[in-house]
Amino acid sequence: MVNFTCQHGHEITIIIQQEKFEILSEMAIKAIIDEYYRDAVASFAGSLERLHEFFIRATCKKHSIDTPTWGSAWKNMSNQSERQLGAFIGLHLIETRKNPRLLDQKQIAFRNAVIHKGKFPEKKETIQFGQEILDCARPILHLLKTKAYSSAIQELTSENIGERFLVEHKKSANISTMAKLTPLSLLRDIPDSIEDAISNYTNW
Repeated sequence: MVNFTCQHGHEITIIIQQEKFEILSEMAIKAIIDEYYRDAVASFAGSLERLHEFFIRATCKKHSIDTPTWGSAWKNMSNQSERQLGAFIGLHLIETRKNPRLLDQKQIAFRNAVIHKGKFPEKKETIQFGQEILDCARPILHLLKTKAYSSAIQELTSENIGERFLVEHKKSANISTMAKLTPLSLLRDIPDSIEDAISNYTNW
């Protein structure tokens, strides 16, 4: 959400329609531009994890599993990333009969060193890591944009906006929504490279 006061003193809230993984991908690119490479790595890693979560949610919705049931199941893994990854791999295998592309051990070790061991990554390393994230995310997003998932995505988008509206409507009488262009996106093709994503961001 974006909250601000207009020149006439009215409190205005703009609800961003994008999912967490989309917003995190934008934050990662902005962090590279601003030379905050540790932040970029953390945002890239979080973006892929949240994309995995969104894929699980969308697949459950596709198979008519209601939100309360999904929420109850997710509580059992919400604080355990390995369980989340396992759920993603299993559902992806069922849906596509293929294993998903995942980060290799070198990139996992790099991520863990940055996030958990205080490593200060160089720009080149950060861009390489971001490229791996893009390459892992691309086939997932391609699948989510197929006709088979269209109804599920629409329902989740409506739920997402509705939940944010309920949080904000008591604070502000003036609420609107806005869609953003992000590197990882349900609305557009994702860039071929991190360099393209950086160029696109600076030109938006």
